[in-house]
Amino acid sequence: MYKFLTKNGQTIAFALGAFIVVAFYALVVSDANYNTFSDMDLDGVKDEKRFEFGLFNFGLITTVVLIAIGAFLMIAFGLFQAATNLKGSLGGIIGLVVLAIIFAIGYSTTELDTSGIAYQSAMKFKLDDSTRKLIGGSITTGVVLIAIATLGIVLSEIRNLFK
Repeated sequence: MYKFLTKNGQTIAFALGAFIVVAFYALVVSDANYNTFSDMDLDGVKDEKRFEFGLFNFGLITTVVLIAIGAFLMIAFGLFQAATNLKGSLGGIIGLVVLAIIFAIGYSTTELDTSGIAYQSAMKFKLDDSTRKLIGGSITTGVVLIAIATLGIVLSEIRNLFK
């Protein structure tokens, strides 16, 4: 299967994409949901008809399904590769563990303010405490990863300077 996908994978993906584009275009041109556009105003569909407008649903649903299939296959092949080549994937596994540790530290050290603009925004969007801690841990993880990447770039340039 790997050799087949290596040889024909891009062709199959292009053909599937072209088929979906042609099918979507045919649905839009045929105007399957409306005979005329008299129900539309300048900003799209009038309010009472807004939720009945399904002209582009095929394209949106197909896009979401293809993204989900791609994400599932990416995870499945990654796990398969890690299981079949444990020694080669050890660096990636260690990287994921370090990333999880950084996130856990950021999550656990996030303080929940009960005043200020951040609290007002959280209340406006009805965010509970666990969601706010999740956001804080994600921001901390991102900042730490940016700092590590910047340090890596600086150290590699210093090393290249002495080569």
